[in-house]
Amino acid sequence: MAKDKISQFGSLPPQFGFMLNPYPDQRISRCPFCEKKTRQRKKPLLIHVDPKTLVALNYTCRYCLDCDLLIGHKHEIEHLLTEWFRQDAPEIIGNNYLILGTVDKKRWRKGLQKSLPIDKIRESVSDFKFYYEELRLTQPGYYLPDQEPPIMEPLASQEWIKNKRVFFP
Repeated sequence: MAKDKISQFGSLPPQFGFMLNPYPDQRISRCPFCEKKTRQRKKPLLIHVDPKTLVALNYTCRYCLDCDLLIGHKHEIEHLLTEWFRQDAPEIIGNNYLILGTVDKKRWRKGLQKSLPIDKIRESVSDFKFYYEELRLTQPGYYLPDQEPPIMEPLASQEWIKNKRVFFP
């Protein structure tokens, strides 16, 4: 029986696990898996925004060295994307996006000076080893041993939303 080949966008070997923190008022100072203190790691993230836009965003993530996990703050990334598209392509704001992986720093710097074709971009991209679901935190407070604390619902995005224009007759 043949094994299914996993499709990969980037040509470089996969690196890091990745998780988004959707809570704008919660900073992640400890890893959600091993509970050790996280550090900071600045990496260019490659983001695909529908319909056909790639953005390499140099972003400071929280990083767990033991779990090899990058944690991005969703509201910060969406704010940076909103500012990026506000002038040139405001119709893209609010579209679906996917953070594909990290870009090699040297290629990212070259891409700042001139736009690179998709083949050159793919040569310098590392996909994520693991892409975890968004982080979910429990409601703080006192609970009895047999009680399960409820999950906090993250706030909806305030910036990365479609601009709905209302026309009056």
